[in-house]
Amino acid sequence: MEWAVKWLDRIFTYEAIGRNGVTYLDRWVVGKLGDRRLYLHRFRLDDPEEPHNHPRVFISFLFHGSYREEVFYAEGRMETHQFNAPHLRKFSPSHAHRIYRCKGAWSLVAVGKRRQSWGFRSNNQWISPEELEAKRTTP
Repeated sequence: MEWAVKWLDRIFTYEAIGRNGVTYLDRWVVGKLGDRRLYLHRFRLDDPEEPHNHPRVFISFLFHGSYREEVFYAEGRMETHQFNAPHLRKFSPSHAHRIYRCKGAWSLVAVGKRRQSWGFRSNNQWISPEELEAKRTTP
């Protein structure tokens, strides 16, 4: 599979998604149209421990592998789901989740216009990426 990654790196813009020098998601920008994007994702590791939402409506087609998802609801309820390729899904910006147990998962993701900022759930409240980072670095 590494031959495919080298090929993708030559053709598309690569973005490493991670934290503290550890990449948990490889993302290639396959196409752009205004504020909209088409991405190819390769899941390497579990999402960090904090659930997150997304700034845009997006559609994801899991075409290889599998993963588990924890979905978090505003009232505090959480559900767990297993997804196996092939699987097509639509997400709203209010969808809060965490992806884990990624087994060779690859997806094609189409995102719409930005509707909000990223958010992370910490101690039952939503905070920005900057607030989350400050919380981690403050003793």
